[in-house]
Parts: sequence; C-alpha cells; structure tokens
Amino acid sequence: MIVLIGESASGKSTIEKELVKNGLSKIVSCTTRPMRDGEIDGTDYHFISKVKFLSDLHEHNVFAEYTIYNGWYYGIARKDCLDSSVVVVEPHGYRQLKQIKDLHIKSFYIKVPERERLKRMVDRGDNLLEVFRRIFSDQGLFQFIDKEVDYVVENNNIDECVKEVLDKIGDI
Repeated sequence: MIVLIGESASGKSTIEKELVKNGLSKIVSCTTRPMRDGEIDGTDYHFISKVKFLSDLHEHNVFAEYTIYNGWYYGIARKDCLDSSVVVVEPHGYRQLKQIKDLHIKSFYIKVPERERLKRMVDRGDNLLEVFRRIFSDQGLFQFIDKEVDYVVENNNIDECVKEVLDKIGDI
C-alpha cells in the first residue's frame, strides 16, 4: 500500500493520479459530509450517513483509519488497503495505518518549501485567509513527519517526483 503524505499544495493528489495511471488503485474514502456539486458517489467519496459510519467504526471495525474534520467523519475501509493501492492521508491517519500489522505500507512525504506551497495556493485562486490558515495548521500537523515515513521526496518538478516515487515503489 502506497501512502502519500504532504502539506497543502505539495502535489500529493496530482502524484496520486499519476500513480493510478501507472497501475495502482486509488482508495476512495468514506465520508458523512454532503455530496458537493460535481462529485460522484463511489468516485470522489463513498457518501454514507453518520449513523452508518459510527456503526461501521464501532461495531464492525470497518475502518483502518478515520478522522473528524469540520464535524464530518472521513475514513478508509480496511478492505481497500491492498498492496496495489494508493491513498493520500494526513499524519494522524498514517499513524493509525501503521498500527495495523498486516498492512504492507510504503510511505512518502512529499516535501515542498512553504514559500512554494503558498505561491501554488495563491496561483490556483485559493482564498487568502484559507491559505494562511492551512499554512499555519500544516506547521504543527506535519512537524517531524519526515522522520516517520519511509521516503522523503522533494516535489520541485511533478514529473521527476512521480518518477522518483515509482522508482522507489518498484514492482507493484
């Protein structure tokens, strides 16, 4: 299982898409938040009720990792955690996944300087208040994550970064 970890605007979702093009399967998370315009159930997320999520979490042990963000639950099903799968998670989710002994995880921290991430968010039109909130939040969330992962990959160029990740993955 390939786990990608990186701050906002580090390119982790773009890298995930490229890895899927190269034969990995994207893990689709479950969430209790409402579907947004343009989202497709089963493609973007598996949209489920809070009652079902909590039942799956507490009674059926469905989730390998989960988190609560803005009052909504998000989780990755254990059954989807295959050697040939790829997922983007935050450090807390990665730490949960590492506790599962039968998972074969190769973890990658996608490293990008804060200044470059700030530029990327502004260039893509993100709200400035949200940009600074995310930059500030990421400083605490990702502190020392480079010491916990298998690989640190600098994303100065997306094509080179994807190639480096694929080289480190080896045979899938």
